[in-house]
Amino acid sequence: MKTRILLLLVLCFFIIAAIPRLLSLDAHWASDETRWLQRSTSFMSAVKQGEFSETLIAYHPGVTTMWIAGLRTFFTEPRLDLLNLARARWFIGIVVAIGISLACFLLYRLFGKWIALTSFACIAFSPLFLAQTRRIHTDALATIFILLTALLFLVYCRSQQQRRMLVFSGVAFGLALLSKSYALILLLWIPLCLFLFRSNKKHNGRFFMYFLEMLCFLNCTILTVLILWPIFWSPNFGIIALGLLGITVALLKGSFNERSSMGIIITVCIGIGLVCVSVIQSVWNVFDRVNWAITTPHEVEHFFLGKIVNDPGWLFYPFVLAIKSTPLMLPFALVGCVLLWKRRKHSEESSLQFQTALSLIAFAVLFTFCLSVTSKKFPRYLLPTFLMLEILASIGFVEILKWTSIGLRSRLGRKATGRYNIPVAVFACASFFFLQILPVLALHPYYGTYYNLCWKVTDITNIITVGSDASGVDLAAKYLNKKDSAGQMRIQASYIASEFIYYYFDGTIHYIYPKQTTDSYPNLPIMYEVIYLRDSQIGWAPQEGLKGGKVEHIITLNGIDLVWIYRVK
Repeated sequence: MKTRILLLLVLCFFIIAAIPRLLSLDAHWASDETRWLQRSTSFMSAVKQGEFSETLIAYHPGVTTMWIAGLRTFFTEPRLDLLNLARARWFIGIVVAIGISLACFLLYRLFGKWIALTSFACIAFSPLFLAQTRRIHTDALATIFILLTALLFLVYCRSQQQRRMLVFSGVAFGLALLSKSYALILLLWIPLCLFLFRSNKKHNGRFFMYFLEMLCFLNCTILTVLILWPIFWSPNFGIIALGLLGITVALLKGSFNERSSMGIIITVCIGIGLVCVSVIQSVWNVFDRVNWAITTPHEVEHFFLGKIVNDPGWLFYPFVLAIKSTPLMLPFALVGCVLLWKRRKHSEESSLQFQTALSLIAFAVLFTFCLSVTSKKFPRYLLPTFLMLEILASIGFVEILKWTSIGLRSRLGRKATGRYNIPVAVFACASFFFLQILPVLALHPYYGTYYNLCWKVTDITNIITVGSDASGVDLAAKYLNKKDSAGQMRIQASYIASEFIYYYFDGTIHYIYPKQTTDSYPNLPIMYEVIYLRDSQIGWAPQEGLKGGKVEHIITLNGIDLVWIYRVK
């Protein structure tokens, strides 16, 4: 009966998480989505034709994105149009919704039902994460697989008997690596996690047993990569995969319980060595591209702290955490950690929950630090940290309710407290909904325009780049399409805006080259000029435009002026 209830709850989680991710999927064509639609088409074409070596397309490597977005090619003719955009986004939304549901089931195993329910609300409606799950890109998929990897590994660490969780964690890590290379940061976190839970292991901290655990985990990861990346679909890698599978089964069946023989150790080491050598030889270009991505700033500049820069520096990600989080996330995360620390010695379960929360904190700090070292920075790169902090915030919310209940009981007594517990809980949940969830849902489908309610909009636009997901450009096109003879109309658009307005506007579009002046601009019969906020912030186009037109309409979302439409003649 309990299993049926859990399955029903997971199904409800899936439906609720899927709804905001599967509606209005043709809204605001965002940056890089054209590229990933093309990549997924090339990827699926190479798979169908058996040209597996051609599936090395991106340095991310973005394999899961290309597999999932490429599923649309079985249902529609692959083109760069709104139908293909919506279909690809639909498949990605389904996968993410499934991942969120599984994550909440794992959180139930780790923290209980109330924290699992609150975590679902925080994760499913985390504004930055929700916005990215509606894009054809790598970050949302990488984030959900990283989250599943971490939670599965934590379930294993809390109970050594859950060996299948170690296997599933390795598989999830393989999916995370296939999604985006920054998942490698988990390799720094996993040993730290084993250290934090060292007292819960039957082998009592023996290094050799930890070594075998890591081997089993990495074997599952490598097997996942070999199976899902067609570049490895060859007889040589097939033999290696079978060998790794045999070694992994042997490790799971007996090597964790008794002292392993030297033969097994040598076999494992040779097997791993062969795989590493073969993988490095086959995908050396991937590592070279990853190194380029880490050390090279993005070609589009950032506007940060009032300056136009390529690398915004160490303050960028802490500032992103402050402005893209909900008002309750950071305060509740801090309070939750403090309350868990205070009652860590009350019971064994309390101690385990504190260790788990400490592991999540370590992940958030480590991930943020590693990303800050790189030269290429975007808010979406920090999504895994956001989800860890959302879980900590949900812990804080539940712990505050418990602390309030205990306080009432000590002052009013058990009988009197019962009359107040329900009203207090209802008030707390209503406040949580109106502060945490409703302001996010109110922005549908332009979730990327969300900013922390504690900040003024004018402060945001004067400090950091706004509108990186092209929100509002599609609305500008729809406004112009309502004009008479829109199909024969010529408009001029700032450079970044022109990439996105192209898919929505019925007429002809001429784009402004970055930092172009009126002197170098050709004399064309332009009726309207469209300027996008991001172009203006980084100095690629003046906000007032180049044609001396008058403002006819401004696209405003969440109080932010994003697109200016000027009437030229």
